Amino acid sequence: MEHLIECDEGKYFNLVTAIQEPCVEIPEATRVIDELAKELELKSTMENANAIWPSFFARPKRRSAEVFSDIERYAIPGIKTACSNRHDSYVERLVAWRSADSGTPVPQLQNVLARMKKEVKNPAPKSSSYEVSIFSPGLDSGYMSFPCLSHLSFKYDRRSNCLHLTALYRNHTYLSHAYGNSVGLGRLMQFVCRETDVCSGELISISTHADAEIGSGGKSRARRTVALVREILDKRTSEKQAARNVHRDADSTLRG
Repeated sequence: MEHLIECDEGKYFNLVTAIQEPCVEIPEATRVIDELAKELELKSTMENANAIWPSFFARPKRRSAEVFSDIERYAIPGIKTACSNRHDSYVERLVAWRSADSGTPVPQLQNVLARMKKEVKNPAPKSSSYEVSIFSPGLDSGYMSFPCLSHLSFKYDRRSNCLHLTALYRNHTYLSHAYGNSVGLGRLMQFVCRETDVCSGELISISTHADAEIGSGGKSRARRTVALVREILDKRTSEKQAARNVHRDADSTLRG
């Protein structure tokens, strides 16, 4: 947002962001962003995140079969009821992708999990065989309709036993969706990592067209919110650095 606000019309092509700790949500930042969303009558972080991955159903220690069953029984119908103008949802495309002429929906995420669980046990595992399509030719024929998120690409790094995720957006509205989208993708990564017993790596977001939506929220209001979030992040970074210094000094004392 800091970058987009300064761009002409608040828009930019091929904006790439990298999140180093995608499975860590900062509640203070979420509260600030949700306050702005409420003021502008936008969707909350939770609503945007749940559209991608409703983590309530994917709680730790639940069997994956139960998770997917509950998502299909409760989450997908609930999202469709809330967004009656859509024929599908992001989470449905993850677990039951379909095209205009296909008969049986494709359980993409389930297939990725099964393949990755098998590969991580191999001495020479495949790193780049875990793709999930969101866009569906035939169904998604509108100029500006669902979906904005087009594709997900999971990567397994054997050297560090971690999972990376790259998300490709055809259009990404930052004021109303980007933060909640990132939280949802982070929760999805956390679920996949837990199921496959690997660590979380980077979350890369490629917004082929990014829009700060300064016409909706106003540039000054957006700047104010961004400044508050930056302050929270800087404080958190300083605290983490201070904690590292304490551990380093304690370790040096013990060594001495």
